[in-house]
Amino acid sequence: MIESAFYLSRFRGSDNNRGPQKRTIGRYLSYRGYFYSQHLVSQFYTALKTKGFVILSGLTGTGKTKIAQELAELLDSSKNHLLFLSVRPDWRDSKALLGYYNPLTGEYHKTSLLEFILKALADYEKNRENAMPYFIILDEMNLAHVEYYFADFLSVFESGRDEDGFTKESIKLHDNEEVEIFQGIPKELKLPPNLYIVGTVNMDETTYSFSPKVLDRAFVVEFHDVELEEYPPERIKLSEEEVGKLRNAVLDDLRRDGGFLAVRKKGKDESEEGDIEKALNELKDANNGKYWEILKQLNKALEPYDLHFGYRVVDEIALFFQSAKESQDKGIVEFEADDEIFDLALLMKVLPKFHGNRKKLEEPLKAVLKLCLSESAGIDVQELRKENVIELLKNWESGKENFRFKHTARKVLRMLRQLYEIGFASFS
Repeated sequence: MIESAFYLSRFRGSDNNRGPQKRTIGRYLSYRGYFYSQHLVSQFYTALKTKGFVILSGLTGTGKTKIAQELAELLDSSKNHLLFLSVRPDWRDSKALLGYYNPLTGEYHKTSLLEFILKALADYEKNRENAMPYFIILDEMNLAHVEYYFADFLSVFESGRDEDGFTKESIKLHDNEEVEIFQGIPKELKLPPNLYIVGTVNMDETTYSFSPKVLDRAFVVEFHDVELEEYPPERIKLSEEEVGKLRNAVLDDLRRDGGFLAVRKKGKDESEEGDIEKALNELKDANNGKYWEILKQLNKALEPYDLHFGYRVVDEIALFFQSAKESQDKGIVEFEADDEIFDLALLMKVLPKFHGNRKKLEEPLKAVLKLCLSESAGIDVQELRKENVIELLKNWESGKENFRFKHTARKVLRMLRQLYEIGFASFS
């Protein structure tokens, strides 16, 4: 089901007193009539640019589907590089996505998704730095068990990417020579780096919850907050020239000189830094090394509870931070400060592992919350009880300055409230 509701934006009114106008994706969405908070747009775009697999979770009617559609249509109004698929509850394996070989007819039954991926692959192999990004939207992704029908994709995402950006491991399709020769369908398929997958999720009694394994392989962006005080805001006006400049800037940003999602752990030779090495070094230097120190403290605090994170999570936090800074410098996205970028990275990559009962999660959640506090906060985290947590959430606007990393802190408080109310909590 395509969501058509609007979400209130921080880009509201006539933008007086904002200084020089920026052609950000957020302003473009406002121009199109869809309104989102500034950080949400920037978080979604940066996550998609960094990982290529993003899950949009939260309330129905908050524009999860629309934000992905509008980004794809900004880059190509013909919609030739966008595939929308509604997930069906009866999907039990990958046949619905990738098709299957029928030994009785000797033919491979293709799907629109397989044809779309092959088109993206051909475009990348032919055009490289001028190839287009291709977007797949899996709408209501959790109407079926994601671990069943999406298992092949999860496995190849786990494998990482080679120097050309393709997934290191491939999805096995068939083993018939004639199918490969006469139907043009390869025996196995490596996903190209210009392919981006967005899944939308509505959490209710008709859907399946995600396992931590699935959440770990994606960036998860939550659509939770709805503000009605100034809804609907005034439209923002953009000229065709401004939209064209934004389109070119986003294309250039995603293409990365033909690299797209390709990241190298190390450089081509010993004198050159790899993409991940460079991102890690930038994160270590950022804010005089304080972000790196917080990561170390957080991992050490979570280790006694077996909720600490591995090297891949650290790599993805660093890559997100680097990507956000790059895209912000180009005027494509906008964050309040570097603290907010680091905050959103923590939110998406550390908390998804939290899944369990009060005995398991209360202390580690409080450990995370303690590291989110600002220096002047007057809160004793260990003394927080149900009524204190609810009070903090009710009065969030007046009390959020107690937290340096506000987005992570607010999510932790919501998870603590779940623990106190029903004895169980999970990220989504």
